[in-house]
Amino acid sequence: MLDTEVLSRTPPRVLDVVTPLGDVRFAVRLGGWDVPARPELTWRLDSGAWLCRWRHPSVRLDVVSGRSVPRLPAGYPAVTREVTIIRVLARETVGEFVVQAELAGAPADGGSTWESAFTAETADAVVSVGGPGAEKLRRCSRAGQHVPPYWSRLLAGDAVERTGGRLTWRLPVVERGDYAELWVSVAWSEPSEHPGTWSAVDIDPARVLRELTQ
Repeated sequence: MLDTEVLSRTPPRVLDVVTPLGDVRFAVRLGGWDVPARPELTWRLDSGAWLCRWRHPSVRLDVVSGRSVPRLPAGYPAVTREVTIIRVLARETVGEFVVQAELAGAPADGGSTWESAFTAETADAVVSVGGPGAEKLRRCSRAGQHVPPYWSRLLAGDAVERTGGRLTWRLPVVERGDYAELWVSVAWSEPSEHPGTWSAVDIDPARVLRELTQ
């Protein structure tokens, strides 16, 4: 992903995203491996983002996370967005790729929801969390982008599950030598009749990755 020889090492950091409504916490499972919360290695990038790395005999997990300025139409309130891009590089075949992103303490009702995104609202703030749906990942697979080409036929319609303030992606096998990427965006702003957070979590992952790693 990046030449780590020229990067500055920093103490390991968890992937949690701190929002006005609580932390968004991540959990990753690869095959039978529950990935530890803290990475083995962490580097700070020139953009202010972080590259975190976990190593396992069968897989390497790289995560780039950092703030990215959303491109929103004029008139929207200011939005803060943090994007987490998770890349799995399979040294051996990985039988499952599961990612959870959960907004701790999300209100039980209110806000907007979709297959792979939700918005939580209070009188103080609006927070949206979202990532790609199953059909988006199928399109990426057919285009040869971000995920393996065989995912277009393996991805189930219920590959993404939303339960309250938690999103879960249950993704197919990653064959030896292949890679797969998943991205999750978290955006927040002050309350507004038309908050921009919903639009802000619908990203172009390639463009955002370039911004974070340049």
